Amino acid sequence: MDATDSASESTHVHRFPRRDFLVSFIVATAATFASRGILAAESPLPSTAAWLDVIKVMFPHPDLDDSAYSVTAGALTASAEKDPATRQLLSDGWQKLSRHAGGDWLKADRESRQLALAAIVGSPLFSLLRQTTVFTLYTNPEVWAKFGYEGDAWKFGGYAGNNLVTVDWLPDPPAVGRGR
Repeated sequence: MDATDSASESTHVHRFPRRDFLVSFIVATAATFASRGILAAESPLPSTAAWLDVIKVMFPHPDLDDSAYSVTAGALTASAEKDPATRQLLSDGWQKLSRHAGGDWLKADRESRQLALAAIVGSPLFSLLRQTTVFTLYTNPEVWAKFGYEGDAWKFGGYAGNNLVTVDWLPDPPAVGRGR
């Protein structure tokens, strides 16, 4: 065996395992992504209408119609479609809510639903529901109009001196006693 044979043999030996490694890596990566997609598809995700119902119980506003709440519910389900972890959180959370509500959230009465929500306060699901609502429902100018909020006072020149510091919607404070 001369130096040329030795060099080509060692080159051949190094190429074959590297190729096997790359093929194995690609197959394993594809299998991982495929399994994540399959697992996400297997997790039952409640409908947007179901989450709308939960949000209405958490944040009741008689003057708001379902279209305002549907933006928040849609944001939840859209997030779950993009992120397997969120999907799993919503799927597991729905099961917990239903269990706490007596077995089926959609068939439970209002009091059972409120108790179910009270049972998950502080959980990751509750935090997600609250955060999503704050950033979708309460930042919506159409919702502001229902509450009588005109938006940022900057467009009016600020609060001071523009009669924007009135709080006539609050009850008068109690009279303070003398001699203290």
